[in-house]
Amino acid sequence: MVIIKTKTIIFNMKIPNKFYQRIASFLPDSIIRVESVMRESSGSSKIPSREIKRESEIFTPKKVRDWRNAVAMATDPETPNFSELADLHKNLLLDPHTASVIDSRILKVQRSVYHFVDENGDVNPDLGSFFKTVWFEQFVRNCLMFRFTGVKVIENFELDQNLELVKSDVIPMEHVNPKIGHILKNVGDDKGISYREGAYEPYYIQIGEARDLGMLTDLAPLIIAKKFCKGSWLDLIEKYGIPFRYVKTDNMTKKRQKELFDMLIKSISNSVAVLQGNETIEISESLKNDPHHIFKEFLSYIDSSISKAILGQDGTTDNKEASGTYGSLKVLQDVANDRHESDKLFVMSIINKILIPKLIKLSSFYAPLEGYRFDWDSSEEMTREQLIDSVVSLTNAGYTIDYEQISEKTGIPITGYSANTNSVEPEDKKKSLKNK
Repeated sequence: MVIIKTKTIIFNMKIPNKFYQRIASFLPDSIIRVESVMRESSGSSKIPSREIKRESEIFTPKKVRDWRNAVAMATDPETPNFSELADLHKNLLLDPHTASVIDSRILKVQRSVYHFVDENGDVNPDLGSFFKTVWFEQFVRNCLMFRFTGVKVIENFELDQNLELVKSDVIPMEHVNPKIGHILKNVGDDKGISYREGAYEPYYIQIGEARDLGMLTDLAPLIIAKKFCKGSWLDLIEKYGIPFRYVKTDNMTKKRQKELFDMLIKSISNSVAVLQGNETIEISESLKNDPHHIFKEFLSYIDSSISKAILGQDGTTDNKEASGTYGSLKVLQDVANDRHESDKLFVMSIINKILIPKLIKLSSFYAPLEGYRFDWDSSEEMTREQLIDSVVSLTNAGYTIDYEQISEKTGIPITGYSANTNSVEPEDKKKSLKNK
């Protein structure tokens, strides 16, 4: 306890940040972890993500010019600035189709089965509970969002009283300079808090490099064009959605013309009119061509292009016009599975090479993961009916089955086994009986 109090005095000293990090880097990890929990419980923990000054988000229509400016600022070789690109990505993700196909790729990885194996390939089922948490779901999503929105800096900082990780956050890209590895307090700052070295290094993981801008950056012109197409369609509906109406009258006085004009304007919502003499209201014919078909065709083309870029095909998305044989649709599904396997390999590599070593360094809670690696379970889950059929077939073939395990998997109590009494007698034995 004396040591902890002494170290706490060092933590509470008001010294420059660069000296603070250098001193803290020499402290034992256990002392830093204890201090982290003490500060968290007292509400005085200085988490870098809480130091940044966030601003209100204002969504404005984006144009191709905004996309060009955002890319130019983010790829500046001297002082990259991701504020415009981050704002552009948030705007692009408002498109429901784009957000949906991205979620399709991410959710498929999140729902994949995994386990931990040692160097001999033996599975340890007790370690799976370490990652069956909300923070791990967040971590997988943040990792895969790198493919779509570019370089990411993930923060695994907050621990509970058991030194278990609470959540996995991503630092807003407008507050990150990945070239020098700093978290910026204000958007546009040249320097900030280093996350690559010093006391904060175990808490942060950078996914990708500074010049990785993500797939959404390449798709931006298509999605922007889609938004303008929707806007033009709304203009068409506003102008021609209600058919053009006019009044025929014999009264040519300006007073009566004004009365009829006001009546037509009000009748848009009231659908009531008072006419005199030979006055009649007529409605013009709708547009002879079908402009709505033009908009729908263009929007379908954009959605199809987005699906092909993200999923590799558009046959398994919400495309009611897609048709083909089972074989052709199976090929499309295999193309999507190729991307799924690539995503799983990408996430597994980050978990084994970066996440697990940092977790062990971060907290003794994750010490049991030492010597194990994360791996995806490629075995196929069988339904209860399929499992029962397989057991019957194996038993009839002469194999011995572990009935306790089958009972556990199927939920059917198995108290014993009786041989099949309805078996057919051999053919040669039947013939011998007849001869007698």
